[in-house]
Amino acid sequence: MIDINLLKNFDRCLSDIVPDDDHFSIDQVRGLFYARMITPENALLGIKNDPSVWLSELFYGEKPALTEAQVNALNIAAGSVHDAYKAIFTANKLSFPYKFDQLDAEMAESAYAWCEGFFAGLSINELFWLGKSGGPLKNSDKELESVRNSTTLFIALVTKDFSEFDEAKLAELKTFVSSQGQEATTEVIAATLFPSVPTAVTTLQLYGMKQMRAVHKTANQPTRKIGRNELCYCGSGKKYKKCCGG
Repeated sequence: MIDINLLKNFDRCLSDIVPDDDHFSIDQVRGLFYARMITPENALLGIKNDPSVWLSELFYGEKPALTEAQVNALNIAAGSVHDAYKAIFTANKLSFPYKFDQLDAEMAESAYAWCEGFFAGLSINELFWLGKSGGPLKNSDKELESVRNSTTLFIALVTKDFSEFDEAKLAELKTFVSSQGQEATTEVIAATLFPSVPTAVTTLQLYGMKQMRAVHKTANQPTRKIGRNELCYCGSGKKYKKCCGG
């Protein structure tokens, strides 16, 4: 769990720059940084690593003109939050922060704001998260299909745009909503997706971590032949024969 005081200090820093309505809330910030953690840092994957791109999202994509003092304060506050998230992620303790079976109205509002921030983080690298630069998938690309479905869930949930949504699934949702005696508006249909958020987050997180391991493995590929009883180059701590050489 991130120290709430770090987040409050960050929120105060943002409020010193623009009015509250013009910057992300604490819950949105939490979602944005979560997405940042699970996104691989690799230009070869088409990932945008420029911190200014991420920071501009805090102001809904329109970073204001800043004084030198504001820049310094923002960098320090953002750096502290980033480092806190990084420590939790490195310790493999980063997990979706809400229990959907225990949500009351206030917590549901908080969770939705978190989803907005998380979606903003995905949107920065939308092509990566949609899988194969958004192109058509083969029948064998089951993992990428799950990733794409999870990403489009957030697109639909936050923007109410179902143009990327699977048509058969959308028809199923409309039928379900109608069977509950409700009008199948985009807002109502999007609301039915909300309970699927934890699974979608887990799917995206596992995929992001897998890509990180693959990048790490490639970066550490040995230039010499490695003995089967030597420690594996990937950093797992296992012998090569029981790891990447198995």
